[in-house]
Amino acid sequence: MSEWEAQVKNLQNTLNEIKVEIKENREEIVELKQDLATGKGAIKTVLWLGGFVTLVWTTIKVITILK
Repeated sequence: MSEWEAQVKNLQNTLNEIKVEIKENREEIVELKQDLATGKGAIKTVLWLGGFVTLVWTTIKVITILK
């Protein structure tokens, strides 16, 4: 095998390794996007529940003060 054939084979192997790494990175990015979306949803839910609890608590306090 000549030197240029060895270089071409080495380049092909390197490209195959890069393809595998890119595929793994894409899968990780998809997982991170899903985790991020889940985190935002959880934060929104906590804020809505906190607002509702605060509204109920304030209403009860106002009613007890007016009595």
